[in-house]
Formats: sequence, structure tokens, C-alpha cells
Amino acid sequence: MQSMQQELVRSVLSLLYKVWKKVKLLRSSADCNNRKNQLQSREYEISKAIFNLSIDLASPACLEPDVVRKSIFGHAESNFENFVLAYWEKSPNLYRRRQNTQNDDPVFAALNSAFNLSTAPDAIIESFIKGLVSCPAIASDELDINSFLHEVHGSLGDAIKYRQDIRVLRTEEPSDQTSRVCVGEKHFFDDGTVFLDEDAFAEKCKHAFKNGYSIALRGMEFRSEKVAAIASALANLFGQPSVGANIYFSPPRSQGLARHYDDHCVLVWQLLGCKKWMIWPNPKPLLPRLYEPFDPLDCTLDDNSGGVEVLHEGDMMYIPRGYVHEAHTDVGESQMNAYTGYSLHLTLAIEVEPPFEWEGFAHIALHCWVEKQKLGGSRFDRSRAKEETLLFALVLHVAIRLLSNNDPIFRKACIVAAKLPSSSSCTTVHLRALRSSQRSTFDEIIRSIEKNCSFKEALKSIELAVQEKNDELFQWMSWLRHLPQEGDAGLRIDFCNILEALEELVEAFSSNPEQALVGFTGFKSRFCRYVVYEDACESFETLLQMYRTTRNQYMRGMLALHGGARVS
Repeated sequence: MQSMQQELVRSVLSLLYKVWKKVKLLRSSADCNNRKNQLQSREYEISKAIFNLSIDLASPACLEPDVVRKSIFGHAESNFENFVLAYWEKSPNLYRRRQNTQNDDPVFAALNSAFNLSTAPDAIIESFIKGLVSCPAIASDELDINSFLHEVHGSLGDAIKYRQDIRVLRTEEPSDQTSRVCVGEKHFFDDGTVFLDEDAFAEKCKHAFKNGYSIALRGMEFRSEKVAAIASALANLFGQPSVGANIYFSPPRSQGLARHYDDHCVLVWQLLGCKKWMIWPNPKPLLPRLYEPFDPLDCTLDDNSGGVEVLHEGDMMYIPRGYVHEAHTDVGESQMNAYTGYSLHLTLAIEVEPPFEWEGFAHIALHCWVEKQKLGGSRFDRSRAKEETLLFALVLHVAIRLLSNNDPIFRKACIVAAKLPSSSSCTTVHLRALRSSQRSTFDEIIRSIEKNCSFKEALKSIELAVQEKNDELFQWMSWLRHLPQEGDAGLRIDFCNILEALEELVEAFSSNPEQALVGFTGFKSRFCRYVVYEDACESFETLLQMYRTTRNQYMRGMLALHGGARVS
């Protein structure tokens, strides 16, 4: 398919989309009861064909990272550098927009047209409710789009599902002010509800909105080309695989989501109306990790300790992960605008996947150094390589993980792959400042590894997993399977069957643990002394591109399933 002309592919996609929509209508018709199973099979075959044909298409609505950078952070080249050094994963920051500059902003203009902001609430709801299909989650470390298609066989292109794709909810009013932090959310629909009748679903959402419920739609980067272009550019700017995008539409005098914190950083973009935000500082030194369980909120959180900001149209606010926040549309009569108090905002979630935290970069650096040792001469012959290289490397991987559970620096995002424009000498200066900051962080991490990585603690956790025949606590290693390993199978760690490697390690070290400790200490010291930062950067960017390729394929496939106009 890669050899086919893109215009021909687009024409075929447009036709397939029309056929697919007609088949969906036929299947829902009462006259087709006897052939519904056959039609359902055909419907999936068509949706899979649309998905497959679209995954390698060039995006027609591409935005350069520099355009998004200027729109969000300002036109000066130093603005993004200043943001990263002063606020990124440290503290919130608010960006005010002058009303007369919004019309000249191509990014804000694209969002304005995408959501039909000049219309009434009912029309706005229809603009992002109609034509939706479900966007099932793809595994974070899945790099084969065909494996994803196999997993969703028979359900690709299905109607949206409650909670997975959309939430319609409101925060219950507390019985007294002291219990406000512990109030819960009330949902308009039941979990897992599937919305087969699109028109009836839209009417229910309008009814819910009129009764104080907010509408939260996930995965806007898979449903709107214009949002997808912004999310992709932002991901490139921060050197991450992807950026998620959600839309929130709230009625007057309401609170949608209850007070909470996120495991990812968020840029909140106010598109319509205004909203009052309360944000509390993060009291914990450790940033919350993506995909890990959330700690319960402190029910004694003092309202007076939080900062208050009111976002108006065009304003953007950055909220780091871990910062507790809530938002309301009850901003006071004096601040009500022509839209009578309702609010529409877009969130751009910068999710730092495990390989792209500094802990992940440390694992990549270790892997690169070990691969060099395999090619380093005769003293690493086959009989000694497992003990001196692979097994010690495995222990050090585990020790780094244990260290990262307590050392805050390991959880921060690594942005060595951040993409800044290189068109001017001024930009080069700021890019050099960012790179210097990243290199300093790496040097600090290496010093921490040499000083604090414990062989005994790592070996103890490995022995426990082997004893219980349970490798669940080591599944974080699964992404390491994507890093290339040289040599035959005997000189590789099988990260897909990590328990077997752990068993081999325990067997090798159990006879003389003191000697193993001496050997590990020397191995760790050599790694910390001779690791090459530039090698790790190269492998980091290669892995990032692998992740990004799969995410982009998923995004293009889902965009194609969300409308013929987007692929024609």
C-alpha cells in the first residue's frame, strides 16, 4: 500500500467511508434482522480497511512545532526555554491572551472553527457528539499496529462507550464546607453504556447539560484533525511520543470533575466563556507516575491554601502533574459574558511514558553501555559474558528502579529530544541552554546511581520474585524488549520472559553472594565512569520515533473512522 499514490488512497477512503456508514445504517434497521450478523462482519471488514489504508497517509492539517510554540508560550525564542527551566513539572503558570490577538493566532483560529464556537450550546454539543466512534486504548508499549488490530477484532469502529470515550457528570454539592474535598461525582449514564442511537444520545447530552452536567469527551486528537495537528506538534516540541486532548463543556454555576490531581502535566486552553480554577501546591517530592495507582486526597486540604485563577477566552494555564485542582463556572455575575456563563475548554495532556522519564533514560544508557561491552574484546567471551555483563546489568536495572522510587529526579521527564527551531543563532543559544540543562540532570543521575544503587536490595527483591514465582513487580521492564540486543540468544536478556532470567541470576549468585557483590560494585563503577551520554541520546531518540510511529498510525486510523471529510 505504501507504493500507492496518496490521492488514489484518499479517493478510495472517501468511498469506503460512505459505504461503511450505509452498512451501519442497514444493520440498525429493523428490516435486516435476519442478516445482522453478516452485516456486522462486513462492517468490521470495511472499518479495518479504512484504518489500514489511512495509517501511512500524510496529515493534510500539519502544524509545525514552532507555530504551536509561539501560540502557547509567546513569539520570543527564549519563552519556551524559560518555561521549561522555571515551571515545567515545578509549578503552575498562567498565560493571558489579549482579545485582539486571538484572531491572528492560527492555532486558536483552528480550534474555533473545529468546535463551531459561535453557535448555541445545543449546536456545540452536536458538533462534537455526532459521528463519534469508540477509541479503544492501545497498550503503552505496543509498537506493532497489527497486534492492536488483532486485539480489537470485530469491534473497530463501534459506537462510543461510556467512561472509555465520554463522561457526563457533575460534582455533588457538599453538605458542609469542611467536607468539600471529599465530595464525589454523579454520572448521568451507567458505566459501560454503549450509545447506538446517535440522535437519542445527543438529545440526552443536551438534557444533561441543561441540568448541570458537564460533558467530557476523551481522545480529541483521534476525532478532530485540527486538534490532532496541535497535539502532534506539542509532542514534538516536548520530545514525547504523543499528547492527549480532551474537551470539557460545562453549564453555568457548575463543577464537572471533582477535586483531583493528574499523573500527567496539563495545558488548559479556555476556548469559550470563562472558568474559575483553584490549584493547590504539590506537597510531595515525588511526581506521580503514569499508569500507577493514585493516592487518596487529603480530606483536610485547606481551601485557603489554594491559588485562584479565572481563565477567559484564549487564556491558557499550565498545571504540573501532582497538583490538586478543581474548576467551576460560578465565577460571579460581574464576569459573566454573552454566553451566559457556560464554558468550553480543551486540555492537552503531556503524558510522560516510562521510557521517557529520566529513569527510562538511565535504563537506556545502561543498555547502550552493555551492548558496547559485548563488542569490547576477548575478555568478554561467551562463558563470562552472562555473569559479568548480562546478570550484573539486570541487577543494576532493578537497582535503578528501586532508587527511582525514592529519588525525585528519576521521575522527571527527559526532554533531550525536544524540537526547537534552528533557523536563527538566537534559537541555537536557547537550544544549547536546554541541552546543557538536560546534560546536567544526567550527570546528577549517574552520581546518584554510583552512590545509592544497592546490590543487596535489588537481589533481595529478585529472590522474592523467584521464590514466589511471581514477576508482576518486574513488568515495568517490558518496554526494554524494544531496545536492540546484539549477539546470539545466549547473550541477550529475554524481557518478555523476565522470570526465567531472574531465576538464572539467583542461581548464579546464590553460591557466593559476597563475590557477586564485589563484582557488581566494579561493574557499576565502570558503567558510571565510562557511560556515553551521546550514545544514550541516540538510542533514546530511536525508541521515541518507534513509539511515535505507532501512535501516529493509530491516530490517523481513528481520524479516518471519524469522518469522510477528514480523508477526502
